[in-house]
Amino acid sequence: MSKKIRHLWDYLFRHELLAGTIYIIAGSLIGNIFIFLFSLFMGRNLTVEGFGVLTSAVSLISLMTIPAGSITPTIVSFAGSHFAKGDYGSVKALFIKIMKPFLAISVFLFFCFFIFAGYIGDFFRITDRSIIVIVGIIVAFTYVGIMSTGLLQAKLAFKYISFSTLAGNIAKFVFGVGFVFLGFAVKGAIWAIFISGLIPPILGFIYLKSVFISKINKENKINFKSIISYGVPSSLAMLGMTSLISADILLVKHFFDPLQAGIYSGLSLVGKIIYFLTAPIGSVMFPLIVKKHAKNEDYNNIFKMAIAMVLVPSILICVFYFLYPDFSMSIVVKNEIYKSAANMLGLYGIFIAIYSLIALFVYYFLSIKKTKVCIPLILAAIIQLILITFYHNSLSTIVFISLFVALILLVTLIVYYLKIYREYKEISNKQAVIGVTG
Repeated sequence: MSKKIRHLWDYLFRHELLAGTIYIIAGSLIGNIFIFLFSLFMGRNLTVEGFGVLTSAVSLISLMTIPAGSITPTIVSFAGSHFAKGDYGSVKALFIKIMKPFLAISVFLFFCFFIFAGYIGDFFRITDRSIIVIVGIIVAFTYVGIMSTGLLQAKLAFKYISFSTLAGNIAKFVFGVGFVFLGFAVKGAIWAIFISGLIPPILGFIYLKSVFISKINKENKINFKSIISYGVPSSLAMLGMTSLISADILLVKHFFDPLQAGIYSGLSLVGKIIYFLTAPIGSVMFPLIVKKHAKNEDYNNIFKMAIAMVLVPSILICVFYFLYPDFSMSIVVKNEIYKSAANMLGLYGIFIAIYSLIALFVYYFLSIKKTKVCIPLILAAIIQLILITFYHNSLSTIVFISLFVALILLVTLIVYYLKIYREYKEISNKQAVIGVTG
């Protein structure tokens, strides 16, 4: 028995996808405990309206930092091959090439938030304008620190990513609880998010010091056109993907009263547990497929395994949501008023499960440079926005719209994948025949 266990242990930690996912998920699970405790504490200690403001601020941060996050696939794609060759000079050149415009963007965005704080606050019904300014500071620093995440992924430093993310999540909980106890309420929670966001990039840049001390030679030239041709559509793809689970919260905050917006935020928080648990799989899968695609090795088995790893827990959690909706809501949010949304939890869980699969397909397509995937994603995001804008008579309508759009998008991506997979198989078979006859 011990020999079988040892073989299983060796298999788990030698398989790149499984080992990387185990490290990331282990860190994420522990980190998510602190995220959960943070959300639990805020849900129980802030007013329902205050919790709605916090969730809207987080969604606004997510939307405004999409361009920053969306550059991650580009960083991983370009830096990954250079790391594999030990060409740290080119990695440093890439860092400088991308960091310069990002510094300018971060300063510009902060001033936009500062100048238009009143207008932004009016749209999202956030009366405290200083909260909008804090959000602007968070957005600005996110653009500066995002390079750290991309380079760590490209270097396949999954252990360190797990460690730095965990450190940030612990800091968010500790500072969040401390600030709220000191009487800063929602503002304190948002300052805690800012502090927690600083820690991973700082630790990441320390880990990557070997890159920054490297010398850039003449041969370390980075083709900016190739970065743009890949980066723009991949950014649009990430924009569409993020919009699908952020726009609904922001529009609910705009169209509904603060109490209803807070209730929907609670529903969203519980439903997104599925994505929190499965998201690390895609972040590990992406650089592994980039690496195999660059070496012309088979990468489809990694993708199929990732699909199974996302699908199984998603189904189990959705079933639990349908069977025990009240209990599921009460675990996360204390106020009884949140249970008014419990009847929607099962369907919202299906929406998030479908979204988790969509995210996996998107990472797959971007890893093999199929950037046209941005087209159906942007269309889906626009359709969701339009439908919610015109049909928002109830919270259940919002859930149905999001679920419908996500389902159509997933079917589209599956059809696209089957087409690409068939082409891949045909090419592989031809190469095999040529190899045999040769």
